[in-house]
Amino acid sequence: MSAISISPKAQSLATFLFLALGISWAVWIPAALVSYDFISFHIDPVLSGLLGAMGPSLAALITIALYEGRAGFGDLLKRLLTWRVGLQWYLFVLFWPAALSLTKTGLSILLGSPIPNFGQPPFVNSFPELLDVSPFVFLPAFFLQQLLFGSPMGEEIGWRGFALPRMQFEMSSLRASLLLGLVWGTWHVPLWLTKGNLFQDTFIGWHFLELMATTVLFTWVYNNTRGSLWLALLFHASIGVTGLFLSSAEFHPWIGAALSWGTAALVIGFVGSQRLAQDIAGAQYSTPQERKQLT
Repeated sequence: MSAISISPKAQSLATFLFLALGISWAVWIPAALVSYDFISFHIDPVLSGLLGAMGPSLAALITIALYEGRAGFGDLLKRLLTWRVGLQWYLFVLFWPAALSLTKTGLSILLGSPIPNFGQPPFVNSFPELLDVSPFVFLPAFFLQQLLFGSPMGEEIGWRGFALPRMQFEMSSLRASLLLGLVWGTWHVPLWLTKGNLFQDTFIGWHFLELMATTVLFTWVYNNTRGSLWLALLFHASIGVTGLFLSSAEFHPWIGAALSWGTAALVIGFVGSQRLAQDIAGAQYSTPQERKQLT
């Protein structure tokens, strides 16, 4: 069975991918050119980053309007409001990013990196006036801001709300995840090319590998929570907030990719690559072969 209640329309996925890359890159590529003084006018990096991050979700809404109409929007809203899932899934999406960050830091320290200052998380660098206040007082506000007005809302309606269920309609969950991870990584390329962007601190290959593994984990959560887009939003927000509040000693970028793929490999080994779901009853998608047998 499928987590989406409508049949995907031909060309809709291709249209979405074209729009998702096109909308974001229309903002990010000029910003990258400005960073190298190839263009003279000023573009605020925070504003351009935020506008570009809205690309996938805007692309999804436009594509649904073009191909699916009211039924498509109703299906999207239903999955956005799917929140009654097992407690274990909330625990995973909220705390796995922090556990991953701490593990990366621990391994980096063992390999010679200095111990970070956990009392001064990364976001304080942008708000030095907060040094006299416990930064974790601001955690709920930052989480809410990330969730509603940051990358999670700008991306997840597109990646997990639109693309993932339609890709799984045509192929196995693992293959859909790997392809979507490649798209997700490609979408970030203009940021990696922008002078001064934090993405430039890491070899882009490690970035791609870690995103592909993370996409597998997103799919695993999605397929075991009845296609909950709400859990996808929480997962994405938790990843972003972890980077703001948890200092990291990671100077060995391959560690993040290795740990993420180690976790993804465990998931694939336990639940299988076809559905990335706990069992047939809980699976959100039948395989392409099974669908042919049903038609």
